[in-house]
Amino acid sequence: MAGRGVHLARALALGVAFAWAVLPAQAQQAWLGDWASQKIDEISGVSAIVDPAAAFATPVAPQLQRRPASPPTPAEAARNAATIALYKETIGANSPASFVWSGVETANPLTRDARYRWNAIDDQGLFDADRRARLIDGVRNLGVSNLRIGLANHEIDLDDPQSWARHDAFVGDLAAAGLNLSLDLHHFGVEDRFRSGEPETSYYLHPDWPKYFARFSREAFARYRDKIRAVTLINEPETTVGFNSQMWHGAFPGWRDPRHDRVYVERAFAIASAAVRARIAIEKELARTGGRTLFMHTEAAVWKPASDDFNRVVRFLPSDLILGKEWLFEIDLDRMAEEPLEFLAQEAGKESAEKRRTREWLLSAYVFATDDEDEQAERLEKLVGMIGSLRKLHERLAESHGKTMRDDTVFAADYYAHNEAKGASGAWLSPEPQLYAAQAAVGERRGLYQMIRDYHDRYRMPMMIGETGTPFYAYGARWHAEMLLETAAAMEDGTPMLGYTIYPLVDTYGWETALSVAKSRTSVNTGGVFELSLEPRPFIRALLNGLNNQTAQASTDSADQVQ
Repeated sequence: MAGRGVHLARALALGVAFAWAVLPAQAQQAWLGDWASQKIDEISGVSAIVDPAAAFATPVAPQLQRRPASPPTPAEAARNAATIALYKETIGANSPASFVWSGVETANPLTRDARYRWNAIDDQGLFDADRRARLIDGVRNLGVSNLRIGLANHEIDLDDPQSWARHDAFVGDLAAAGLNLSLDLHHFGVEDRFRSGEPETSYYLHPDWPKYFARFSREAFARYRDKIRAVTLINEPETTVGFNSQMWHGAFPGWRDPRHDRVYVERAFAIASAAVRARIAIEKELARTGGRTLFMHTEAAVWKPASDDFNRVVRFLPSDLILGKEWLFEIDLDRMAEEPLEFLAQEAGKESAEKRRTREWLLSAYVFATDDEDEQAERLEKLVGMIGSLRKLHERLAESHGKTMRDDTVFAADYYAHNEAKGASGAWLSPEPQLYAAQAAVGERRGLYQMIRDYHDRYRMPMMIGETGTPFYAYGARWHAEMLLETAAAMEDGTPMLGYTIYPLVDTYGWETALSVAKSRTSVNTGGVFELSLEPRPFIRALLNGLNNQTAQASTDSADQVQ
């Protein structure tokens, strides 16, 4: 493989230490390493005097602090191998066709004032059969065969079969076109029936919502099982938990409100309870009919340089609860319930923020965020109860179906430039793609590679990019090429990377306000593969034409090769 030595030498000269050993877990998408080596070779050959137009498509080689991924335990390795095999069986193996995804934006939250309901499917006109047919033709002409989709949950009444009609046509047409569909069962919107009149018991905090969502999930899965290839239970749970305090469903209580941390924790446990209940409900359906299904756990990959608590604990908390992170089962609940409050308070405050673990953060932010000892005791009792109840649900899943929430599951990290709003210096970061590489090189931006490492090291699951894109569409090919180079680097350092989602498929509205106000007050998000006219943007063909898998099979056949 002398050619690879040349590529590697040039990569090293550019400060990119690509390691070309292909492990069995990485062989699922080994073609990506070949593409990356060729792209680095191409970049190294670009003259210093460049055609200005090339700046829109030519990536900058990433300057990465490379390190091997945290190795899985034997049990984790076996679990991951089973998930990778399921992905291969369900979606395909070792080719751009099985790696590249796009997705229809399907968010449907109520706004900050709870007076306007978003419906992204309607906003794109995709409940219209003729428009949908035009889009399907466009997607097939591009050669994209994998799509994330979702439902406008608020339109569906489980007691009225006719309420599914628009979705039956939407999902049915996409499936009939031969597209591999992954269905989001919840994408930011809670049904109006869970507005109780009291913010403490409305929407995600409504006591009936988790069980309702489990029922909804089973019925939706049963209805569309023969048309879909994968399922996402809760899209971006950390975004869902956090944005409801400030942006959606009445924005209770507000990020600066002293009640925020308490409500955040209670929402996180409610959403986790709903997710595990939904998985149990789907596994029951699978037990009845036979077979397995692939799950995608999507989460926004976010970094806040000024917040140690967020970076160490909060950004992971909803996923920890849903996926059953080990700390959840290691807490001695009897001891916690019986320990004097003053001892627990000392424990909660003994670590600085940069060392604080999840247990200490929960005690500090939830139990001891008030000085009232009676309220502290009530909160402690509630926290113990929430942990205990969620543990029982995880145990029920394991005992009844022999599964954990990480089985048959790919962790999908969603990353946009705006996920890092501020840099290490505290300055606001411009999200323009042509600035990304420089921001990362000087340490202002953490970047996709490090984000992948953060989430892989925590959960040690196969991964994919669940969403990424840019509204600066003239630089679309450049943005995605840079993201793919970092994805390839993470894969080559030991993280199994199974897919990459160019998102959204069609332009939509309101992202600049995080869907917090009515559509009439927002602008078009121009990050789509297709414009609202359903014309494809030029960058997508430039990007897809460059994803060449001519050496993919050679990589798979040489899985035991060394550098």
